[in-house]
Amino acid sequence: MFNRTFLLIPLIALSCTEYELTQKLDPELGEDTENTETEGEGDPIADTAEDDPEDPVNESAPVADCSVAPNPVTPPFQAATFDGSGSYDPSGSEIVMYLWELVEQPEGSSASLPYSSGIQVSDFYADLAGEYIAELTVTNALGYSDSCRANLEAVPVQSLWVEMFWQYPDEDMDLHLLAPGGSLETDQDCYYANCTYNGLDWGQPGIAEDDPSLDIDDIPGTGPENINIYSPQSNGTYTVYVHDYQGSTNDVYGTNEVTVNIYLNSTLVWTDTRTISGEDTYTPFASINWATQTVTPL
Repeated sequence: MFNRTFLLIPLIALSCTEYELTQKLDPELGEDTENTETEGEGDPIADTAEDDPEDPVNESAPVADCSVAPNPVTPPFQAATFDGSGSYDPSGSEIVMYLWELVEQPEGSSASLPYSSGIQVSDFYADLAGEYIAELTVTNALGYSDSCRANLEAVPVQSLWVEMFWQYPDEDMDLHLLAPGGSLETDQDCYYANCTYNGLDWGQPGIAEDDPSLDIDDIPGTGPENINIYSPQSNGTYTVYVHDYQGSTNDVYGTNEVTVNIYLNSTLVWTDTRTISGEDTYTPFASINWATQTVTPL
């Protein structure tokens, strides 16, 4: 009998609780009518994201619009202009700052924007073949900003294009291209001493299209250098060498990583990076069979 009385007490308490809850529920809908009547009015929790006004930052931001022309360009002497004149501000606020930054460029490129502020940035020169990306950030008088990017392609128009760059500055590396059957440091070898701006007459006499040209000879930096031919001889094999030149700079690092890229008909077909050490050494990199359009490592 004692045990039965003990169990009855919590049952009575439970019954009272159920009765109070039943009085607060709508008998037909089974909902809490007290909370339903009060929560909807002036309660910020009841508001949804769709009811909120748009973010004023987005309404006040300018819109960046950028382009580049001409595109593509021929490296290294054809200039390009990055243009942000299509940028505007929907709110009517004045755009007070145009800031440009070169954010991507081919490995080994030493190209840079000639200046960073302005609606346009002209006189940009791509020194290596490949892709260059400039980012424009515009800022309005309210301090809000937006950004866009313009992609520039640098594509050689010459049928044979050989380019070189290296890891460390202050060590002069020289690019050499030998004509079919040619020897180093002769008129059948295109290099800094004889080949700047079409200094040699290869192939058919008096025909400039089959002659080589050394466009850039970089001494203190890390390159690039390039040698190109518009229309190489239809047969024969060209040979690429790199000379660790002695005398113009000190051999500070002992070794240097040198990269050579070879383009045939505007397409990169071969690249290699090698470690060169020792002053006044000649390192053969590759042979180019123009008839078969193949490159063979040496």
